[in-house]
Amino acid sequence: MDKTDHIGYRMRYFNRCMKRLVDEKNREREETYGMSMTDGWILRYLNEHEGQEVLQKNIETDLHIKKSALTQQLNEMEAHGLIRRSISEHDSRYKCISRTEKAIEIHQQIMDEIEEHERLMKKGINEKDLEIFSRVLDQMIQNISGEPKPVRRPDWMCKNDSI
Repeated sequence: MDKTDHIGYRMRYFNRCMKRLVDEKNREREETYGMSMTDGWILRYLNEHEGQEVLQKNIETDLHIKKSALTQQLNEMEAHGLIRRSISEHDSRYKCISRTEKAIEIHQQIMDEIEEHERLMKKGINEKDLEIFSRVLDQMIQNISGEPKPVRRPDWMCKNDSI
């Protein structure tokens, strides 16, 4: 059996191809907007909690970022016009974090890129084969991770099931 027939080898190659594609977009975003990968995680978190009062402590806890690192990150994001801070309606000692219009536009661009990547990957593959592939991939992930439950798509991916 040739090593290229091994599933692990092929998955590693697939992962490298995807990483190149995503890294290129991330570099463009960094150059254009001064936006890092962590900024993207924070913006996605703010998007998922839109309409809620989000405090720095919420982001620290949920994204497992140290207070000092997050403070610096939020300062940079505010300087780049990605977030704004406002006083909490419930407790004036705290500041709420929210996205700016610029961040909302960038988030939509990212979602469009993700949809385009999905379309590219699924090109020429029928729906039945994709369902089988998805089940097999979930089973492989369970086998390796030891997790007894199926892999759940992140909430931000479930909002538009057309992908």
